[in-house]
This record gives sequence, C-alpha cells and structure tokens, in this order.
Amino acid sequence: MLEVFYLFQAIAAINFVHPTPIQAATIPVALLGRDICGCAATGTGKTAAYMLPTLERLLYRPHGMSTVTRVLVLVPTRELGVQVYQVTKQLSQFSSIEVGLSVGGLDVKVQESVLRKNPDIVIATPGRLIDHLKNTPSFSLDDIEVLVLDEADRMLDEHFAEQMKEIVRQCSRTRQTMLFSATMTEEVKDLAAVSLSKPVKVFVDNNQMVAFNLRQEFVRIRSGREGDREPLLAALVCRTFHDHVMVFVQTKKQAHRLHILLGLLGIKVGELHGNLTQPQRLEALRRFKNEELDVLVATDVAARGLDIRGVKTVINFMLPATLEHYIHRVGRTARAGRSGVSVSLAGEQERKIVKEVVKNARHPVKSRVIPPDIVDKYHKRLSAIEGDIKRILQEEWEEREIQKMEIQTNKAEKMLKGEREQPLRTWFQTSKDRMVEKGTAPNSLNLCCVIVSAKFRLANDTDGAKSNKTTRGQRGQGKKDRKNVKNKNGPKMDTAEDRVQAEMCKIALLQARLAKKNKKPKKLRVIMDPVDNKTQRCGGGGGGRYYYQLPVSKLPQTSRLVVYSSYSQEFVRDSSKQNLHILPGCRQGQS
Repeated sequence: MLEVFYLFQAIAAINFVHPTPIQAATIPVALLGRDICGCAATGTGKTAAYMLPTLERLLYRPHGMSTVTRVLVLVPTRELGVQVYQVTKQLSQFSSIEVGLSVGGLDVKVQESVLRKNPDIVIATPGRLIDHLKNTPSFSLDDIEVLVLDEADRMLDEHFAEQMKEIVRQCSRTRQTMLFSATMTEEVKDLAAVSLSKPVKVFVDNNQMVAFNLRQEFVRIRSGREGDREPLLAALVCRTFHDHVMVFVQTKKQAHRLHILLGLLGIKVGELHGNLTQPQRLEALRRFKNEELDVLVATDVAARGLDIRGVKTVINFMLPATLEHYIHRVGRTARAGRSGVSVSLAGEQERKIVKEVVKNARHPVKSRVIPPDIVDKYHKRLSAIEGDIKRILQEEWEEREIQKMEIQTNKAEKMLKGEREQPLRTWFQTSKDRMVEKGTAPNSLNLCCVIVSAKFRLANDTDGAKSNKTTRGQRGQGKKDRKNVKNKNGPKMDTAEDRVQAEMCKIALLQARLAKKNKKPKKLRVIMDPVDNKTQRCGGGGGGRYYYQLPVSKLPQTSRLVVYSSYSQEFVRDSSKQNLHILPGCRQGQS
C-alpha cells in the first residue's frame, strides 16, 4: 500500500480532484490489463487516463528485477512528447520510476545515453524511436509490457503508419496496448485491428463539435479585400485581445512574417513552426506558458494535444482545409471547463467551411464587424513598417546563405584533409518507400498540383517575363542552380493579395488530396459466421446488401468467414492456405 500512497501524493500535489469522463471510463479497464481503444475530444485528460494505471502497474514490480524498459508511449509531435514527459514526471515525482524522452530535434547522443540506462517509461515520436532501434545496439522493445498510442489519428495524418507498424512488430506480443484518438477514422480502425487484441472500446466523445463554453466569431472579408487580413489581425490584437492569444496560420513563411509584423507593432509575440530548432520551439512554448509572451503565432504543429493553460483567444488568420482541423485549432482554448473565444477571418473562398462550422455549432455563431476607418488606420501603420519587414527578411536570407556557404566550406576542408565523414544512420525504409507513403511520389495528383502552382506563379509574377528569362550560360545549369541565380538578390517580396492567394492555393491542393483520399474504396470487413452445415439459404438486406450462407462442402477446409458486400459475389478467406475464394452469389429469395 505504500507504493499507492506515492501515487496519491502526486495526484494531490497537482490538484487532481475529480476524474474526467474518459479517465473514469478508462482507468478501471486499464487496471484489468485489457487492451483499450479510446476516443475522446481534445482537452479531456487522456494523458492521465492512461498514465495513472500504467504507473500503478510499475509500482508493484518485484524487488530485484533487472532494469528494463516496460512502457512505451508514442506521440505524433515533439511538443506533445515533451508535455507528456512533464506530466509523467509530475505523477511519478514521489516514486523511483525513471522516465526517458526520445523526440526529434534534441541531441541524439544524450538520448542514446538515457536509453542505455533502460528507463521504465520511454516517451517518443515514431521517427526518432526507430532511429534509436536501428542505431543504438543496447536498446530494444522486447520487454515492453504496455504500449500507448496517443493521438493516433494525427500520427496517421503525418504519414507515420508504416513506422508505427514497424514499432508494433518489435514489441512483445504479450503486451497491453492502449490506443487513444480524437477521431475514429478508417485508418485508425485499421491500426487498431493490427495492434489491439480484443479491445474494450471507450467512446466518450467523437470530437465532432467544439467545446460547449466556446464563443465562435467570424470576421467577413469581402471579395477583392483579401489584403485586409493583416490590418484586421493587427486591429484585433492591438485593440481587443491583448494577451493569452494564439494565432494560427497555414504556413511557416506566413507565421514568421506575422511574428516580425506584430513585433514591430510593439506586441510581445513568439512563433512556433517547423523551421525553428527544437530548443527554440520549446523556449517559445515556455515563455508563452509563463506569460512572458502575449501572442503566439503558430502553424498546425501546435493544433493538437498541447495543453497551454490560460489561453483566452484563438484567432484563425486563415481557415483550415477541413472542419476537423478547425475543431482542433479552437480546442486550444475553452479547455477543461474554462471559457474561451475563437475569431476567424473568413473570405469568400472560405464560405464552405464557415457553413460547416455554423451547422455544427452548439450556440449561435457571432459576426464581428471592424469599422472601415479602423482598418484604414492599421493599413497605414503596416504600410509604414513594410520597409522594415523587407529589410529584416533580407538580412535573415543573407545570414542563411552565409551559413550554407560555411557548411559547404567546412565539408570541402574535411575532404581535403582526408577526414572521413560520420557513417550514415540506417533506416528501415528506402527513400522511395517513404515518398510513396507520404504521397510525394510522382503521380497524376502531384503533377496537377505542380501545374496549378506554376500557373499561379506565372499569373502573379510582378516582374513579368524578366524574372523568368535566363542567359545562355544559365540554360546549361540544373534546376537548383537556376533557382539560386533567380534568388541571388534575396527573397521574393509579394503583395498582401499575392500572399493570401498563395495560401489559398495551398489549402485548395490539400482539400483535393483529402477528397481523393476519402474516395478510395474502403476495406471489406470480415466477421465470423455460425452457418448451419446442412442448409443453404440466401436472404436480402436493405440498400442492396445481401448476406449469403453456403454449405461447408463447397469450401475446402476453411474457417467460414463471411463478408458483407454490396456486390453479387462473396469473398471467403481460406485460413489454411491464405487464399481468397470468389464464390458466385444468388439472388434474393433463392435457396
């Protein structure tokens, strides 16, 4: 009982009083050792739901047992991995349980030294974990007793499916597996079928609606006024929402520009996106959580799982491609029963997603109107600092070019001295396999995306044909060299309308990819069928769906597995030979 007291002491220290619905439903089942497939909305306490029963299991380990890694937690993003690590450290602060962190962007050698000590719990992202499995000889997953897949739908969105399957294959077969997801998609169901064994399904919320205490507002942008987005954002942040604000944008380039713009307006602002190093990203999060920053400009890397206390307002500079992404963005506020506000700038091209939000809203959606004279006022302020923004971007570009030249120079010096380069770290996939998984391999959709992007650049190129002309010496250069010649004077400076149209083009391409993905035929589901061996009957179902029953004599030594199909044929898998028999179906009413 002394071990459980340590856990109770930690729970009291972090002010946990009443369990959330997902915690109340999950913890008793997890203590029984059953596999769990959980679905709950963001901000409902899923981390404690799987970590508390796991820690209790570790506390009752036998004395004198050799030190091995017994728990593995997989998360999609580095920031979420750090957050889960911090929560786990808090819950285990009064015990002797060791926790290790293995995420990308941090020092590999330090992580290798931590993993060699075999901590009880390892929290990792899939890519970095496989890197260690292939290149750290003393680390393995043979003794894993509990495997947790957190935010599984996001990991599949990030093209981690093959990596997760590789990790699952290397784990012990006798493990307990807990899978948690904010949405239950077909891909998540397929992953659950591979990794879970007779799971208990715990569905608290399908995450198709926003929080009940969230006030949603939209600022309409008229056709031809897309260039007003930056002045509108500046007016909202400077006049109304002064602190605890998260601004979501679509791309890293846009996030960095808004960081510079709001900083020149005198706002304490930080940025969070993929172009930053991991220490920089963690430092930005730390400063925002400690209220050293009033505004955090972020891409969708911060839209899932992160629990930042005190966020009052979420502003969507541009609406995301789908309603699901919108729900995850605005889920950074109004968490754990608190109230919050979301304000979205919506243009004419984004009316579809606005209609979906209004249709699924629990409370009436408000329309916020900003007076034209205020918009004009901030237009003038931004025009006055546009030169400073261009100068800062130019200086940063020059600094990056100098760093590239230094890297190439150091590499050349090492080659001249005869020094050998460090051996490349091995990976379980080839580069071609990875491209196919990500969908970046050449195909008709990607070719269409390239054509659309090229047409957009040609239509919006302010320099006209001059910027596209090449000299005779340049024509013989490769694509990369021509790009360097074109950008030799610095980054291209577009107008506000050009930047917004470029973002809209990227969102449209993402929507096209998602639409193509949703149109793919779903996998046929297979179920056990207790069929009477003596009779053959055929009955009909609604919607043209037929259910066939066939005698055993027609199938050579099969375990009768029947597929519900809308076609007039039946697929039965032979369990002994792993073949697929296609049997002729009969019409409704035949026997």
